Amino acid sequence: MEPDRKTLIADAAIALLGSVGARGLTHRAVDAEAGLPAGSTSFYCRSRLDLLRLALRRHATLDLADLEADALRVTQATWTRADLLALVAHRVREWLAPAQRARLVARFELFLLASREPELAEIVRELRAQFLLATQAALVRAGVSQPEARARLLAQFVDGHLLDCVGADQVQPLDEAQLRLLDRLLAD
Repeated sequence: MEPDRKTLIADAAIALLGSVGARGLTHRAVDAEAGLPAGSTSFYCRSRLDLLRLALRRHATLDLADLEADALRVTQATWTRADLLALVAHRVREWLAPAQRARLVARFELFLLASREPELAEIVRELRAQFLLATQAALVRAGVSQPEARARLLAQFVDGHLLDCVGADQVQPLDEAQLRLLDRLLAD
């Protein structure tokens, strides 16, 4: 099924944020990136803030869909910590893949924009809570104690690694030492 126009616009905004940054995000640039007639983005998103809200929500939808797909990769009802660590390593590799680079860069671009825009910051908090709930569910499934606190640690660990890779323009999957450290963070 073909995506609706709002989804096309959001995906184009994410692509632009990841490739040329916030300064290159204009309604006209989104129209061109999405292959839509001039004025299409303005029809759906009157302001730049509307466009950023749409991109931020779409980005979160894509990330949560990735987590849900990862959860389906493990078929048994309960997981081991090793299963969980394998999923985390897989997800980091996928998000660092060259085909996902613009989306990954857009994530941090959106986070930085939210640091200066209270309305976006509120959306980030709301979406982060959903992301942490999904992470908590995975931790519970893997038998990790204190899932709420450890979900936050896991998210911070992964985000820190991804940000480091983006900033250094490197594709560096989690190595064995990092996975051992993460295992210790999740152990009782």
